Amino acid sequence: MTGHNPGDHLITRWAQALAHLHRTRRVIPERAAEVDRRRDDVVTLIDNWVSTHIQPRRGTERIGPAVDALAAAYVDAELTLAAAEHAFEPAVHEAWIHVSALAVDWADLITEVVDGQPPAPRPAGPTTPIRP
Repeated sequence: MTGHNPGDHLITRWAQALAHLHRTRRVIPERAAEVDRRRDDVVTLIDNWVSTHIQPRRGTERIGPAVDALAAAYVDAELTLAAAEHAFEPAVHEAWIHVSALAVDWADLITEVVDGQPPAPRPAGPTTPIRP
């Protein structure tokens, strides 16, 4: 699993840590305040690493929150799938569509931060394919 192996990038390891924190928050809601403080710490670690190790063009303060949002969406999709009776349920599909949209946003953000290139505009409309 990515984020647990020697040689995995620090941001990948921190993303894995954020996903673990999101799972913990869902399973043990009474620890929400503690988990949220730790998530804030990890988001700050990510932003500081980016500022220190990359010569960013712009947008560095959005990297940590983007990793956290992607980790949260992934955990939500994972738990939605685990709770579903069938993998093809609409809620499962929508949860994974959300993860994929955040992954695309992540790729755009990295291009903007590293290369200074803002993302191309996306067409407005439904996020799921329209079927006849």
